[in-house]
Amino acid sequence: MNSKDNKSEMHDKSSLVDALYERRLLDDDEEIVLSDGFDAALIGISSSEPKIAIYDFWKALDCIVKKNPDLEFNDALEWLEDFSQLKIEGSEDLTPIFVKTL
Repeated sequence: MNSKDNKSEMHDKSSLVDALYERRLLDDDEEIVLSDGFDAALIGISSSEPKIAIYDFWKALDCIVKKNPDLEFNDALEWLEDFSQLKIEGSEDLTPIFVKTL
């Protein structure tokens, strides 16, 4: 990934976070953890406390495949299966959720 992609991704994430506050999905004193590279797969924010980012598993898989065209589909699927099970050390209760939609 080149630096232009990094800047664009950071701008997109910043805009996304701003939109969450503007739509009052998050209060001013709330924080949320977003997963890098999956902005297009974000489907919502939990209504429970603490607020958790919720991603569409299949859209996240599509993000991986598009970003890594040399990666075999099954390898991408296995990676996402493993990644979606990880908990963020020290912030376990804020770890994003990946939902396998119907």
